[in-house]
Amino acid sequence: MTIPNILSLLRFILCFPIAFCLFNNFRVVAVVLIVIAWITDLLDGYLARRLNAISEFGKIIDPVADKTLILVIVLSLVASNNLSLSTAIIIVARDIVILTAGLVALKKFKFAIPSNIIGKISAFLIGCCLFVILIFPNPIIKHYLEIVIILVAILSILLYSSYYFQWIKKLRSS
Repeated sequence: MTIPNILSLLRFILCFPIAFCLFNNFRVVAVVLIVIAWITDLLDGYLARRLNAISEFGKIIDPVADKTLILVIVLSLVASNNLSLSTAIIIVARDIVILTAGLVALKKFKFAIPSNIIGKISAFLIGCCLFVILIFPNPIIKHYLEIVIILVAILSILLYSSYYFQWIKKLRSS
């Protein structure tokens, strides 16, 4: 068990109190816990590379923790009518496709599909949108964020295409 793996596991565990706080309208506590979770996300990747502590468990728990955290936030925002169902479907579908493709590549073909700049930008935009909605649950802001979510959907399509071609290239070379 490496330090980055412990941080990823902590982020996964934090999803439960975050869900509790969000569904019980303890927004301030939820936002603080989400900031802590996002800090663990930054630290685990940095430390894994810096300490050369990349592991098979880390390749699984890190994306699972990330996707679980996003899912918890999205579901709570839909339940509180602060996020449209169509926007939630775009976000969740993106994460499910990326997670599934990554886990299949790791399990079946023994390689991890590395994240790329498109994935990082789309994840950053999703995180920003969700965070703004959590802090300012204002109907006007939600309309503007729908435009950002459309951009995220377009970036996600580019991301899927990029991952697909990386996957094909890797399969042909092996």
